[in-house]
Amino acid sequence: MKMRGRHAGGRRSAGLRAAATASTADLFADDDGGGYGSSHEDGHASSHGNGRAGSHESNHGGTSPAAAELRKRALTPPPPVLTTVRPASQAVRPRTRQLWYAVVFPELSESQAAVMLPRLSLFAQRFTSLVSIEMPNALLLEIRGSVKLFGSLEGLHADLDATWSRLALRSFSATAPTTLAALWLARAGKQVRIEDPGALAHAIAELTIACTCWDPERLQTLRSMGVTRMGDLLRLPRAGVARRLSPAAVRDLDIALAKQAAPRRAFVPRERFRERCDFEMEIETAVYLQKAVEPLIGRCAQFLRERQAGVQALELRLRHRMLPMTRVRLGLASITSERRRLGDVLDEKLNRLELPAPVRGMELLSGSLQPLSGSSLDAFAGLRGGRDSAPQLVERLRARLGEAAVYGLVAVCEHRPEAAWQRVQELSLTATAAAQPLRAHPDMPRPVWLLAEPVLLSPADLEQLHRGLILEEGPERIESGWWDGKGVARDYYIARQTQGARWWIFQERQTQRWYLHGVFA
Repeated sequence: MKMRGRHAGGRRSAGLRAAATASTADLFADDDGGGYGSSHEDGHASSHGNGRAGSHESNHGGTSPAAAELRKRALTPPPPVLTTVRPASQAVRPRTRQLWYAVVFPELSESQAAVMLPRLSLFAQRFTSLVSIEMPNALLLEIRGSVKLFGSLEGLHADLDATWSRLALRSFSATAPTTLAALWLARAGKQVRIEDPGALAHAIAELTIACTCWDPERLQTLRSMGVTRMGDLLRLPRAGVARRLSPAAVRDLDIALAKQAAPRRAFVPRERFRERCDFEMEIETAVYLQKAVEPLIGRCAQFLRERQAGVQALELRLRHRMLPMTRVRLGLASITSERRRLGDVLDEKLNRLELPAPVRGMELLSGSLQPLSGSSLDAFAGLRGGRDSAPQLVERLRARLGEAAVYGLVAVCEHRPEAAWQRVQELSLTATAAAQPLRAHPDMPRPVWLLAEPVLLSPADLEQLHRGLILEEGPERIESGWWDGKGVARDYYIARQTQGARWWIFQERQTQRWYLHGVFA
């Protein structure tokens, strides 16, 4: 009995060691030492361990009831949490409900992609609502819900590829259950369609590591280790990959193999107001057209208020029966959502418009929506009567005189007076104190009215200059611009007539001729 007891104790420790070994391998294979395909090997080893424990039980049957009970307790497996091991046929397979279509445009430069990819996303949203931009030159589309709508995955894939072909864009595309797998396959030029997540590892293994677009230092580290393909990388231990490269590399591999979720930022197009109106009868005069456009202006203002946004540009498109469309463009001096301002500017434009033909319908489009400033959110702005504000005055002048007739001025760091300022379309309508004087010397003032080009003084003017003009200030010598071929060498004076007018004149040093360049008063 003692011999049997010691033998039973040995069998007990052997069984516990086998169970502990199997459970440890199952728990830490994917975390520390195991590669991306180690779960099958762990299940196989555990099956052999359980078989050996069973053989010990059968060799020592027929003993006393107490010894049998002791052996039964010794061979009882640990709790299921520690000993649950799945065989190869029941190993955990990656699951995903998503299906991603990736398209790469290899000929787009970085600057072109910044402009083109948002526009291409609008074409992609005809097929699915979830479109994500992947810089520098790719798009990702989640198409699981669109497959049934378009009949089949092959048909949807072909329609998407045909879209890029019609736009004359060279592209490579692939479909896979994960974002990175589809993207890497497309970058490698593999025109494949994979729906089974279990086939991802085999498909990715054939790719080169360059398809990941990781930083050059990380790729060089892999090449120095002799790793040139993704299959070589997938066979490396996870802990070693995280230590030599980075945890981000392991995360990318898990995302590609559907072992980890990877939310994507969806592309959201810019909101714009756009509404069309068809008339029952053709409109031939601008007066009736103003009445017809009022409801559109009201709905546009409501659209902007709901989003707490404003616009700085509008476009009214008028459709005729036979002639091309007439476009009426409106420019606003500042961002606004007020119905009154939008309507007033449009009325001024329509008053000056000559219709080439009767109008059958119209369409109102807004510019891009912009957030309103604090001054634009005045709750009583629309209830105040009296004078118009500065932006409204500028808008009325532009509507009556033209966009180019009303402009702003900005100072330029330049000594030559004709080059020391520049026209700008956008006006600064708030008065602010200048940090520095705009003139070169504070003791030498500049006229408000500066002529576009200096005017050569006639002999009569020169005679008056010698008799009636009084040189109040000067000379101020300006020599500059020799480096760009437009050099000047002038002596400027402020001259006052007997009637009180003050001129800004100069004498050219080389020719000794006198010119009028500005008027003070």
